[in-house]
Amino acid sequence: MKKILTFFFLVPICVLSMLTTIYIVTREEPLFFIRNIKINGASQLKEGDIISKVAPFVRGSLFKLDIAKINEAITSNPFVKQVRIKKVYPFSIVIDVEEKKPSALWVDSEGGVKVLDESGEPYKSLTGAEARGMFLINAGERADAKSLFNQVNQWVARGIIKKDAISEVAYNEGTVTIFGVEDGVEIILGKEDQEGRLKRAIAVLEDAKKRGLLIKCIDARFERGAIIQERKG
Repeated sequence: MKKILTFFFLVPICVLSMLTTIYIVTREEPLFFIRNIKINGASQLKEGDIISKVAPFVRGSLFKLDIAKINEAITSNPFVKQVRIKKVYPFSIVIDVEEKKPSALWVDSEGGVKVLDESGEPYKSLTGAEARGMFLINAGERADAKSLFNQVNQWVARGIIKKDAISEVAYNEGTVTIFGVEDGVEIILGKEDQEGRLKRAIAVLEDAKKRGLLIKCIDARFERGAIIQERKG
């Protein structure tokens, strides 16, 4: 009997204490009302741009948060690759933004310069000093630019050429030409067996350097060997 009386005495006290605590914590704000938004991973985007996108969806409590709508609002920005959103109780959300990585530059048919992402897709115009560390693709059509981007990255992955050795890759009616960063050496690969021709051209270039020759152009459009043009002066 004593235990029953104690139970009936303690339960109301515990409930009252809990309600009092909730009141003290939430008398200024509704329960679980979103007060903090933390954003990680934004470098090309400003945090203010992200906040303005999600503001209409974070005016209630964490329980009513529509993560799908927030995700859609942020990924609508062309700079964004994907987003992860996490609720942190009692008052916060964390937004992890993975931006597209600027990987190359593309000169389109109208002479405009676009930045390509890691998939070879254009996603923004070139601004400021972003050109550093990226090679230029000169191709009129978007599909040709993407194809050439992927081809160059395959050559880099196979160790045939280093990406930082390339300043420009030009495409003209199937013919591919590479311009090097060092001394601007031009390597003409033509339309066929471009990987094999590139290997031969690089071998020729390395041999020329050993012999102290300054090369302006290597025409590798031949079944065997290549024609070299020395730089004057």
